[in-house]
Amino acid sequence: MTQNPNSSSDAKTSHGSIFSSLPLVFILSTHLSLEALDDAEERLTEHGGKLTYEISEAKIILGKVGRPKRAALELRSRGVWTEEVAPVSTSANPEPPTKRRRTEEPHEGNERPVEIIDLSTESESEEDGARSRHDPTPHLVKKAELHENTVTVLKLEWLDASIQAGVCIPQETFMVYRGLKIPTPTTTGTEKKYLEEKSSQIIERAKKDAGFPPPSTQTPDHRNARRSKEPSDGSSYQRQRPKLYRQTTSEHDEKEPPPPKPDWVRDQVLFACLRSAPLHPPNEEFISQLVKIRRIRELTLDEIGVRAYSTSIASLAAYPYVIRRPSEVLDLPGCDVKIADLFSQWQQHGGCEHTDGDGNVAAADALDSDPVLRVLNSFYQIWGVGAKTAREFYYHRGWRDLDDIVEHGWSILSRVQQIGVKFYDEFLEGVSRAESECIADIVREHANRVRPEGDGMVECIIVGGYRRGKEISGDVDIILTHRDDTVTKNLVVDVVASLEQDQYITHTLALHVTSSHREQQTLPFHGEDSRGFDTLDKALVVWQNPHFSPDLVGSVEGQRKRNPNPHRRVDIIISPWRTVGCAVLGWSGDTTFQRDLRRHAKKAHSWKFDSSGIRARDSTGRVVDLEHGGETWEQRERLVMERIGIGWRPPQERCSR
Repeated sequence: MTQNPNSSSDAKTSHGSIFSSLPLVFILSTHLSLEALDDAEERLTEHGGKLTYEISEAKIILGKVGRPKRAALELRSRGVWTEEVAPVSTSANPEPPTKRRRTEEPHEGNERPVEIIDLSTESESEEDGARSRHDPTPHLVKKAELHENTVTVLKLEWLDASIQAGVCIPQETFMVYRGLKIPTPTTTGTEKKYLEEKSSQIIERAKKDAGFPPPSTQTPDHRNARRSKEPSDGSSYQRQRPKLYRQTTSEHDEKEPPPPKPDWVRDQVLFACLRSAPLHPPNEEFISQLVKIRRIRELTLDEIGVRAYSTSIASLAAYPYVIRRPSEVLDLPGCDVKIADLFSQWQQHGGCEHTDGDGNVAAADALDSDPVLRVLNSFYQIWGVGAKTAREFYYHRGWRDLDDIVEHGWSILSRVQQIGVKFYDEFLEGVSRAESECIADIVREHANRVRPEGDGMVECIIVGGYRRGKEISGDVDIILTHRDDTVTKNLVVDVVASLEQDQYITHTLALHVTSSHREQQTLPFHGEDSRGFDTLDKALVVWQNPHFSPDLVGSVEGQRKRNPNPHRRVDIIISPWRTVGCAVLGWSGDTTFQRDLRRHAKKAHSWKFDSSGIRARDSTGRVVDLEHGGETWEQRERLVMERIGIGWRPPQERCSR
């Protein structure tokens, strides 16, 4: 099937300004997967909408919310307190609302039935997030006040309905809630004590229902012994109210004009895979501050925040000029007022090209200064421990450092986590380029040894951070491939066995042969193993060079001398030749680059990109071959990038962070 390359651009031109007249829009993540949230945000921005990740800035909220009380609760949970307001009256002398009972008769059409509450018998619920209707605040608010301080919650279906109609259709049919923003209510001492006791009762009841053991009344001995090391109930950084960037007159008075905008800035290209990002960008120091804030979002399980900061970081990484003023940040796709404000803070603390580069941002400093975050981050860096597990270690187990884990929790760790703790410092050291090349040579030698029928033609490609130009990589990622599929089938099992026999591999953390089980075919579009980005055969192993000079190592008499060589993390991936271009591309870019590569393939072509190949997202699920004609793996990777529509750029320019 031949695709019209201009079809997507034509559609964008014809509908590009549907939402351009709207104020800032925020999309609720409630009941939406990350993929569905991405799609909704893309549809909004494609058609001229102004998206914000800061709900306090938004005038319109879109989401899968059906009831006013639920909408108010969603707003309140995100720090926006409101009271519900009636529609604005256009009459010169508005009448007060008539007291009537709720009507039960069916209503024609799609209009919502009018529900008017008898104020003499019903008071407002605490759950509503709004003040009581007995409050003397008038129900009818002036238009100017509504425009400035109100927020409207609409059903997400309004977005699709407007796009389908080609115009921004009236909101009334899809309106769930309209609220007037109010200050955060204060709580008296008595109320606060009551709420705390009530919350405690609810939590205890929930624990009993879930089968959790009751909390111990005695503090474990090891906690008493380490009392001085325990951080306070941290996350103090979360209590700091963010400041909003305000453009100053001095910015307008600067004599030096801003540099010309790159095409991707002018056209607001959001996907990181459509622009070049070098390993060391001009604004690397400021980016390092945002990377710290993103890590905080990871540790606090804020997936939406992680994605938003990743988008901003990738945009800054691609910007080819040193940023001199916060207003330049606002021009970049994916960077909003919050990022501009952080840049302003960074500048005020000495962060610019004229200083020694030690500028900082208070929100980023929390990763090192906040005692809770510092401990969580140390746990998060254990191989095999994610953010949720790190938080369980801290809050549920009461552990505060690696010694606590070893002393009090070793037996309950998984085997992989035990290995991560055992080699914690060695894994954090990273691997040099020379050592990565040495490891790759040994893997290639063993691959050709276990596949003599391959005539020594098994190729070994170092990908990951090494290929992007890093001097030190966290681990070594190696792809093995051969032009004969019979050579690569189950190759990973035999290579690992051979390396284990020669004592290069000390531990095998994971071994996957999912590709061989499906005869090395491209991952089906709909299938049980469609989870995740990569589905190739691979082994995740711990590597240690077994060769060392005994004269350099002291030992106790009668005992075997200890190998002093460091342990390294190595991933060995196997790719059939017909899709090696996809495999190399899929393992060479930074995380945001890979995320946006999948999104671009879906949006532009309705394809599913996987490191095992590409399939159409339709009822046929056919394989899309973009690599035909490529004689080498380098050529095949280039063909994939060009034919998928992102254009060729070397791996050193795929550093989106």
